[in-house]
Parts: sequence; structure tokens; C-alpha cells
Amino acid sequence: MTFLAPYWLFAASAIMIPIAIHLWNKRQGKTVKMGSLRWLEASASNRWSSIRLNNVWLLLLRCLILLLLAVALAQPVVVRAPQTPESRKAVYVGQELLYRAAARQQLQPTIDALLQRGYQLYTYTPAFNPITKEKWQQLNSAGTDSAIHSSVNYWALLPVLAERHPQPQDSVWLFTSDQQRYFAGMRPATIPENFRWFPVASEANAAWVQAAVQTSPDSLLLVAGNATRDGIAYTRFHTSSDIKSISVSNQQLQLQRQNDTLQATLSDKSISRVPVQTKPLRVTLLADEAQEPELRYLQAALQAIDSYTQRPIRIARAQDTAAADWVFWLRNGAVPPQLQQQVAERGLQLWVQSGGAPTTIKTSMATSAEVVEVRKFHLAPVRQAQQTVWATANGEALLTVQPVGRGQVYTFRSGFGPSWSGLGQSTLLPDLLLPLLFPQQDRELHDVRALGEQQLIPARKAAVTAQKAPVAQQEKLLPWVVLAAFVLFLIERFIAGRRAKG
Repeated sequence: MTFLAPYWLFAASAIMIPIAIHLWNKRQGKTVKMGSLRWLEASASNRWSSIRLNNVWLLLLRCLILLLLAVALAQPVVVRAPQTPESRKAVYVGQELLYRAAARQQLQPTIDALLQRGYQLYTYTPAFNPITKEKWQQLNSAGTDSAIHSSVNYWALLPVLAERHPQPQDSVWLFTSDQQRYFAGMRPATIPENFRWFPVASEANAAWVQAAVQTSPDSLLLVAGNATRDGIAYTRFHTSSDIKSISVSNQQLQLQRQNDTLQATLSDKSISRVPVQTKPLRVTLLADEAQEPELRYLQAALQAIDSYTQRPIRIARAQDTAAADWVFWLRNGAVPPQLQQQVAERGLQLWVQSGGAPTTIKTSMATSAEVVEVRKFHLAPVRQAQQTVWATANGEALLTVQPVGRGQVYTFRSGFGPSWSGLGQSTLLPDLLLPLLFPQQDRELHDVRALGEQQLIPARKAAVTAQKAPVAQQEKLLPWVVLAAFVLFLIERFIAGRRAKG
């Protein structure tokens, strides 16, 4: 315990006051000497008997009250030692590396050294399961690979991991595969500076059926994809409807037709299903004069999808949208009620892109493959029912989707022209539109292309502020000292009152 104003402790000398009063107010009874006792001289001990203290406990209470008041004036505090927050040191490893012997051998020296330095080992999965040292040793002693089909999206896990390590003094090491199938969608806008992400190169080869088109009652057009670290190549097969297997880059795919769905059993025994397109995708484009230039970029992207994937797309400019599968509304006016009704009742997919007055904010749109500059967009809050499909590097929504009945409404907040963004002049646009026009849930699972290491460094880092020196905490005791003095005062008054009556 210490005092903020120790000079007030001199006030403790006031305890001499009640002692002096106590001695001064001592009353002695009058002594009447009888007979011959009158001639006897009092002894020294009797002469000094008048200074004997009476009511000692009452005197002590009064002195203690004054001492407590002096202590209260000195402002007593209890100083607690500063608590430095403990740093968390962790290593996270993707499951696709944990169960591959070659990857483990490559990582073992680094991870063992980190474990000796006090790091904890976890899986880079949504559960972030801890891996004990015994488990890590068991994995390293296993000489074979285990089949792991992970559908984890590492981009989506990164913000959750950042919440687990909010302290600037935390140290996090990430080891994951560099295959793009683990990095679906948009990169996060920020990443803490105390995170170290190391992509591990791994050789892989994947083959799958990307699309199936019914060209005639007894003929199919199959588009098969083959992915390596260097890129993706597509092969077209014009076959009969009852085909049972195809060979893609020395990998045999077993096929089975189930109504309007084609099931393909891949070389790793996983199953992929694609819908059989029996008629062209009908797309209607509606734009006013101000947005006519935007249509050129949109039409070019749709034609590229049609030509490259051989999936027929019929583009129309007619006002009648009753037979359309997709409608691109590039007008400033509100969407007509009949069009909204078709979305809810018929399952129409509606793209809304209004010109208007945008916000000029120079940013970028980052994906796993490319970074595209965005110059202007409509900065508006995202409603609760909307989900972000495309986003800028700083987290602002560019394209949102909202389910409406059986259909969906896509709201695009930017544009394709050079004054808006670099999307129209980028090869990225057809690749971005393809999964919207022809959804395929497991499309990204086969993408084993290598991710550029620079893609793991987002455009903007989350600054880690310097940790302030811990400050000692002070707990004031003044209220408790005053309370104790008040209680003692009440006790003193009670005892004094009882003795006065007696």
C-alpha cells in the first residue's frame, strides 16, 4: 500500500488531543481524613495515582478514528503489478499437407523448430483443431498418403483466424497448398501484419466434366476440363447419349445419365454431377441510350462463353422477357413490376445495373487469378437479404445477389467501360460471369492451378499498432478507510452514551 499525499500522515499527531482531554477531565473524589489519619503524610504512590487511565478502550477508539482520518487524507492506494498480455504463438497447417508424406517431409524441420520455440500446432480448418506433439510425430512416422477431399475456402477462414489472434504480439505461421481450389471467391481486404503465409507447391492433375449439352436426341456435347499447375485446358467430345466413359489426359471418367443430369465418377472415386443443357440459355439485354456502350463489353463476354464452352447462348434485345432465362437491366429507371413478378414466380435471373451518379473511389477488385482496377462505383449499404458476390479490395460490395421467390436479383454497382473499371477490357469477365450463368457447385474443387505467391499479400494490410507499455493499476482505498472511521465513530458514540447513563 502507498499514499498519494503522504504529508497528511502528520495529521496523525492529533491523537494527542483525546489523550490530553482524557487525562485533563479525570475527576478525583474529595478525601476527608478522620482522626489521627489527618497527621499522616500521603505516600508518593498515592500522590501519582491520579494519572491512572480509565476507559482505555474508549480512548483507543477515539485515537483510531483520528488515525483513520489522517490515513484518508493521505489518499491510500494499493498498487498492483502491471499485467502484460500473453502472446499466442501458433502454426496452422492445411489438411491437404498434413496427410501427404512429401509435404510433411518438407515442412517437418520448420514446424519442429517452431514447436521448440513454444508454438502450438493447429489444423487450418473451420474448427482449428489442435495437433498434439504426439499426433504430429505419428503423422510424420506414416510413410503413405491419406485421401483427404477438403472443401475448405482459405480466403473465408482468414478473417475468423484473425479474430482468434487479435493481439499485436501474437505470431501466426500459415502453411497451405498453393492450389487455387482452396482459394475460392474474393480475397479478404486485409490481413494482419503478424501473419506469415507460406504456400507449398504440390503437383496435381485433375480431370472432370465441365458441361453437357444435348445437341440432338441421341447426341451429346461434353466439355471436359483438365487442370494442372500451369493452367486449365478443355476438351470437347461429340458422343452418343449412351456413352459410358471418356478418357481425359490418361484419366478415365465413368459416366452415367440420370434424366437431365450426367454423373461422372472421377479417377479419385469422387462423383461430379452436371446438368444436361437441352436448350440454349436465353439472355435478354435491355439498356437505355446512356448505357449502350456497356452492352458491347457484356455481349463480348457472353459470346466468349458461348464460343469457348460450346454452351449455346441466345442473346436478344427484344422487350418481351416472357421466355428469357436471364435479363440484364441497364437502365436508370425502376424495374417494372411485371419483371419483378417473373423473378419471383418463374425463376428469372435479373441483373440490375443503373448508371446514375457514382462515387469516384479508385480501388481494385482482386481474385485468385487477376487484379482489376475499379475507378467508380455506387457506394451504398448492403441490405441484410443481399449477399456479396464481387467485392473491392477494401471490402466494398460491387455485385450483390438477393433471392426473390424462385429467382434472384443481381445488383451491379459499377460498370464495364474504361471510365468505370477495367473489367470490360480484362479476360477475367467471362470467367466471372460463367458460374453465374451456368452454376456448378464443385467447379472450383478441380482447379489445381498454382496460386501466385503475391496473391497471398492483399492490396491493403491491417496495420498492427505498437503495444503500449503496461501501466500499473491503482486501487483506491479511500472509501473503505472513511467507512471504517464512520463505523468506529458510531461505536464510540454508543459506548460513550452507555457510560454517561451509568
